[in-house]
Amino acid sequence: MKVDTNTTGRLYKGEYMFAILLLILNITVSVLGVYLFDYQVDGVVNNPVVIILSVLAGIVVMFVVFFAYIEVGYILVAKRKPQNSKLIHFLAKQIMTVPLIYTNIRVKVIGKENLPENPGFSIYINHTSMMDIPVLMYKLNKYPVAFLARTAVGELFAVGKWTTKLGCIMIDRDNSRKGAESIIKVTRNIKNGSTMVIFPEGTRSKVIGETNEFKPGSFKVALKSKAPLVPMTIVKPENFKKVKWPLPKRITLIIHEPIPFNEFRQMTTFDLSSKVKNIIDAPLKSSTK
Repeated sequence: MKVDTNTTGRLYKGEYMFAILLLILNITVSVLGVYLFDYQVDGVVNNPVVIILSVLAGIVVMFVVFFAYIEVGYILVAKRKPQNSKLIHFLAKQIMTVPLIYTNIRVKVIGKENLPENPGFSIYINHTSMMDIPVLMYKLNKYPVAFLARTAVGELFAVGKWTTKLGCIMIDRDNSRKGAESIIKVTRNIKNGSTMVIFPEGTRSKVIGETNEFKPGSFKVALKSKAPLVPMTIVKPENFKKVKWPLPKRITLIIHEPIPFNEFRQMTTFDLSSKVKNIIDAPLKSSTK
């Protein structure tokens, strides 16, 4: 498998463009505040109150611009463009790279050559944290990535309204009828060219290097869509939670070989669930040895 060793981003392609602009804005406002209200007064930088307030002002301005970008981008683009619009996904991925940069998460990708050329396929992957979504959107930047997610995700402040515009489908775990409708919608999205991500565990795993039991019902999407299924594994080192900011936290995203529909079309959801779980679990078991 080929390894993508570029863990810090390809700046010339613009994946981190918005995040870098926010950082520059933060530094500019902070330095300007110190210059105007401290250095200009007596020619020396010696007022800790001004320094602290200037840094806080930089952070506040950065957050204001960040949320303004989310709102304006939604009103001018997301609301008006079709679901698989490249522009919508480009803007959304710019938003998703911000938490990756500011939490200093470094992602190494193994097996990127295994991704199908046609974006209409399903991804089944272990669920480790809320950061899984930014990781996938950033590293699969050429695909119109969307997710099957809990209804709570669609209610998140500011970013929640983007989910449906990206093609994400919310699932109500407490309502079996609506759950079945969600499966149909995900299947339709795949057939229409979306790359749909499913977390078959249904919830995040609390233990690094382990997965929860997979829910066989989630594999109805793969069977009904009749599209390739791509298993992926997020691998974190055992000390991942102990590493504190600003030290880099490292993640490995392993993209396994796709499973063509013809190879699992006769399988039950239980058998397919078992097969995919074994594939996803394999790197986790080897990493803990």
